[in-house]
Amino acid sequence: MSSYRQVSGVRVLDAEHAPYAAGLLREAWGDGGPDAVPVRLVVDPALPEGGHRVDVPETGEVRLTGDPFAGLVYAARDLLARATPAGLPVGASAAAPGLPLRTLWTWDHSTNWDTRQLGQQEIGALNPYGKSADAFGADYRRLVDFCSRERIGGIVVYGLLRDAHGGVEAARDLCEYANARGVRIIAGVGINAYGGIYFDGRHRYNLATWLHHRPDLAAELPKKVGFDIDEFGDLHFPASDYMMAACPSRPENLAWHRDAIDWLLDTLPVGGINFETGDYGSCACARCADRAGGERTSWSYEAMRSVYPTLLETARRPGPAGVPLRHLVEVYWDNIFDLDAQKPLADLPDDVAYQYCVNRAFWYDQRDRLTAEHVGRLPHTTNVLRTHAGSQWNRQRHSWVPEMYADMATRSGAAGMRGLTIFAEPSAYHPTNEISYLAYARFSWNPELPWADFWRDDVAPRFGGSAEAEAFRDGAALLDDPATDAAALTAVRGDALAMVAATGGEVQRRWLWLAERAARYAHSAG
Repeated sequence: MSSYRQVSGVRVLDAEHAPYAAGLLREAWGDGGPDAVPVRLVVDPALPEGGHRVDVPETGEVRLTGDPFAGLVYAARDLLARATPAGLPVGASAAAPGLPLRTLWTWDHSTNWDTRQLGQQEIGALNPYGKSADAFGADYRRLVDFCSRERIGGIVVYGLLRDAHGGVEAARDLCEYANARGVRIIAGVGINAYGGIYFDGRHRYNLATWLHHRPDLAAELPKKVGFDIDEFGDLHFPASDYMMAACPSRPENLAWHRDAIDWLLDTLPVGGINFETGDYGSCACARCADRAGGERTSWSYEAMRSVYPTLLETARRPGPAGVPLRHLVEVYWDNIFDLDAQKPLADLPDDVAYQYCVNRAFWYDQRDRLTAEHVGRLPHTTNVLRTHAGSQWNRQRHSWVPEMYADMATRSGAAGMRGLTIFAEPSAYHPTNEISYLAYARFSWNPELPWADFWRDDVAPRFGGSAEAEAFRDGAALLDDPATDAAALTAVRGDALAMVAATGGEVQRRWLWLAERAARYAHSAG
C-alpha cells in the first residue's frame, strides 16, 4: 500500500543552486510555515544534462538532485507532477534523457509564439524583421517556457543578434531567461554566409558591414543564389546585403570570424553555437576552385574543413553553470549516407556534434539504412539528426507529423545518434504543431516509449477522447491534401463545429482551430 506525505508549505534548502526551481516549489506550496517540508536541492555534476533524481522519504528532507544546468528544474517539475490530493507519494525515482541533444531550430523573423503580434512571417531564411522590437522577447520567452516544461534542452536562434529587435541587450535578456529555466539558447551563426555572427545591423561583426569595408574578400557566387529542396522546389534569394558571402580561402576572413566568435562568447551567456558555412552557393574564385578540386554544390565540405578547426578551438570554453558549451556543426541535407562526400570532415574536432539534415521523402526512402553499423562509420562520434520535415521547407509548417517525429527519435536512439533537431517556429497554439512537438519531446526523452502510451496520455485527452483524436487527425490530414475539395473541407468544418458545441476549455479551442482552418481552406478551394 502506497504511503503519502502531506505538504502544507516548503522550506527550500540550497536554493541558490537553482533559484527558478526553488521558485516553482514555493509558488505551488507556499514558502515556510510551521509544518513546512524541507526540500534540499543537490547538484550532481556526474549526471547527464537533464538527468535528475527525486527522493521523498516519509519524514525528513525531500531531496531533488540534478545536473548543474537543467536537472534541478526538471526534478522540481517532476515533484510537482507527482502531487495528488492525498499528498506526495513516498519513494524514489530517477530519470535521464534517451537522446541527450534535444534542440528546436528557428529563425527569429518567422518564430511566432505570441500569436497577437503584427508582422508575422511564415517562411524565409534571409528576411528582414517585420515585428516591433519587443515581439522578439515575447515570442521566444513563450518558446523557452514550453521547452522548460517539456524537457527540451535548447533552441537554435538564427537572427539572435539584430538591431531591429534590440541587439545585444535583447539577446542577453533572452539567454539569461532561458538559462534560469534549464534551456540553452544556441546562437545560429553563419561562417562566411548568413550575416556572420551579428546577423543584421551596423556592427563590426556583421558580415555585410565587413564586406562593404573589404569588398576584395567577398565570395564569387553563382548568378543564381539559393537552393533546391525536392519537397519545396527551387528557392531563389533576392540580391541584398543578407545574402552576401565571404571567400573561405582568404585568411583575413578566418581571422575576422575567429575574433567575432570570441566577442560573441565574451558578450552573451549563450549555451552554444550552431555553425553553418552557407548553403546558397559555393565560392567559385580560383583559390577555392583549386582547393576544392571542382566541388560544386550549394555548400562546400572543403570550406568546412578550412575554417572549423580554428573556430571550434576558439569556441571551446565553459558555458552557463560551468557546463561545456553545446556546439552543433551543420553537415547539410540528405547526405548522411554519402560517406565518400564526408571524407573532408574526418579530421575536424570530435568534441562537438555534427548535424545531418533530412527531408521528408529522403527519410521515408532511406530510413532503414540508419543503423548502428552506419552511424559507427560516420566521421565523428557525436551525431545529430535534423529535419526539414514538419516545417515550411517541406510544405508542412502546420501539418500533423507526430508519427514521423516519433519514428525519427526511435530510430535515432536505436542507431546511436545523440540527438534530434526539429523546426519549432509556429506556436503550440496550433494543435497540429502542439501534438507534433509533444511527440518530439516525449520520444526524444524516451525513444522506447510505446506509441499507445503517448496516444493515451498526451493526445486523446486533448481532443476529448481517443476516437475524437483520430477524427481530428484525419481532418487535419485533409487540410494538407491539395486534392481535397471545398465540399470535403466544409464537412470537416461541420464536424469540428459539432465538437466545439460539445466541449469546453482547451479541448474546445483545438476543435475551433480546425473549424476555422477548414473554413478558410474551403473558401480558397471553392
